[in-house]
Parts: sequence; structure tokens; C-alpha cells
Amino acid sequence: MATSYVALGFSKSGFMRDSDVYACTSNNVIVRSRNTMGNTNADQPLIGVSDINVAMVDGRIECTFTRESSRNDGDDNFYNLRDPKKYYIIMSKLSGSLKPDGNIKYHTERVIGSETSFSEFTSGGSAVDRKLILQKAHGCLMMIAWIGLASIGITLARFFKPMWPDTQIFEKPVWFSFHRICMVLTFLCTVSAFVIIFISVEGFLEIGEGRSGLLRFLHAIFGTVVTCLAIINPIMAIFRPHPGEPRRPLFNWAHWAVGTSAHLIAMATICLALGYRSARSLINGLPDYLFWLVIGFIIFHIIVWILLHIKRNNILNRNSDASNDIPLQDKPQDSQDNLVDANKPTSKDTRIMTFLISVYVLVSLAIVVTVVINIALV
Repeated sequence: MATSYVALGFSKSGFMRDSDVYACTSNNVIVRSRNTMGNTNADQPLIGVSDINVAMVDGRIECTFTRESSRNDGDDNFYNLRDPKKYYIIMSKLSGSLKPDGNIKYHTERVIGSETSFSEFTSGGSAVDRKLILQKAHGCLMMIAWIGLASIGITLARFFKPMWPDTQIFEKPVWFSFHRICMVLTFLCTVSAFVIIFISVEGFLEIGEGRSGLLRFLHAIFGTVVTCLAIINPIMAIFRPHPGEPRRPLFNWAHWAVGTSAHLIAMATICLALGYRSARSLINGLPDYLFWLVIGFIIFHIIVWILLHIKRNNILNRNSDASNDIPLQDKPQDSQDNLVDANKPTSKDTRIMTFLISVYVLVSLAIVVTVVINIALV
């Protein structure tokens, strides 16, 4: 009697019910079944399947077979993959014994893929390939946007206003110029990634079956919130009041709240996408360590922010009258807002702050490159 199996199935709804399943068992055979309402497995004749090769190798089931795309023998349970209708691909496995009658038991783990139309296969590549490419592009853009650009841009705005007071880029303080560049690129990457994944899934995801379906749905919800916040913040910045105006403090708090919320939610959304195990990843095949790499970055981010907070407060306490707020446009009466008090940061302050931001940028970019390469090569 077989003790385990791995299975491939096609589902009309994304749920296990009404799915056509092909299970490779540990006794070196393939069992075809149909999951019906209540997740009951009903044995089906093994038709339209050839080139079967099932073997146990080092405790693993290795299985290959060829399934016809369609049949005309009246078997309605044999899903026609030439039909324009879209199906979900389901992978599952079971560790334990099969039923006494030989039918397969309900699985212990499963992964449900995206909805796919197999009729779209062409010589230039399949619909699955195109969807995977779009998913990879979405993931890479979001990693670049929020682990890289947004993290650096927010850090500069938070801690580096007193720094490099004698240096300007594009007639603006260094921190503001780089902050603006980073956040504009974050906006462009985020919106592009949102459009790409919206095209890939052809709309908005519905709640799928099980934990995997729920994680996909939560990822979609959080990602939409992040995209909305990423659009709102630059619009707020365009219409910000000038320094010294009564509504300027309100803008400062709102701008900080929206940006910080977007960054935090983006971190959570990325973690949902990677999954703490490859089986939970929204892109199949990603190594498990990527999730923990991002968790490590979050911890590193917090530690660096604590160090920067301590050092910045030390500088500001010596420069209590300093201001580096940025007006919408240069005006003579606002010129003092672009200057720092005569008590400038010392050379030691500059070296320490420059060292911290350099390490932060290098680590951020290294993590982005690592994750992007893994996503591209999977």
C-alpha cells in the first residue's frame, strides 16, 4: 500500500472541489481522481495519459507523464485545456497512507497557482510564461521601490536635514534633492508594478481556498493600499504650504504619516509575497532564505535608525535654531529657511553620519540585488 503521493490538478474555481487530479504515489503508479463537493476524492479512469515514469529516489517521488490537452470520448471530468476557459493549477502532497480502497486521501499541503488559459500557448511562449514574467517584473519593481529607493529616501528626509549645509544639488540641500529623486522613482516603480500585476491577474484577486489563497488576497489588499499611499504623498508634496505658513506643520505630519505608513505596509506586503517557506511564496521556486533576508533588513533598518536618531538629536541640540525646511520655490523672505545656524555640524558629526548612511545604502542595495536576481532566475 502506498504511503504518500504528490499530485498535479486542474481546477475551474481555484478550490479543490471540481478539480481533475493526477497523483503520483509512492508505489510507483499514477492515480487519477476527481475532487467533488466536500473534498471527496472519487477514483477516475486513467485516460489520456502516457509516457508515465514514477519512481522513489532517495525518499522522494519523481514523476513525469504526458497528458492529452483534450479528448472527445464524452468524459466531462477530463478538462479540455484547449478551451479558452481558464483553469487553476494545483500542486499538493500527502505524507501518510492512502485509503483502504486505493483512492488518495485529502492532501496535507497544497499550492494553488494563478488562473491560466492553456489555449493561449504559442510557439513564442506560453501564457504561463508570460504571466510568470509579469509576476517577476512586479516583484522586482516593488523590491527596488521599497527596500531600496523608499528606505533610502525616507531615511535621508528623517535624519539628514542638518547635514552638508554648505552643499546644494539643483539649488536645494543635499538631503532634499536625493529624497526627491528616490521618492519620484519609488512612485514610478510602484505604479508600474501595480499596473503590471493588474494585467497579469486580469483584475483583482478573489479570496482563494486555504492559507495560500488568503495570503494572496491579503497581499493584493496591502499592495493596493501601498500604491494608493504612494500616489497620495507626492500629490500632497506638490501642494505643500511654504515654511512658516500656519498649515505647514499639518502638512509635515501628514506627509510623514502617509510615507511611513506606506513603507511599513510595503515591508509587510513583501514578507507576505516571499513567504517564510518556498511553499508559501507567491512566486514558486524562491529560496526560503529570501524571507529571512528581508526580516534581517527590517532589523538592520531599526538599528540604524536608532543610531541616526541619537546622533541627529545630538546635532540639533547644539543647533536648536537651525532650519532646513524647503519652500515650494525660492523667495527672498524664505531664504533663511535654506540656511543652517552658524553652529554647523562638526566634521566628526559629518563623518559619523556619512558612514552610517553609506553602510545603510550599501546594505539596502545588496539586499535588493540579491532578491531581484533570485526572482529573475527562478
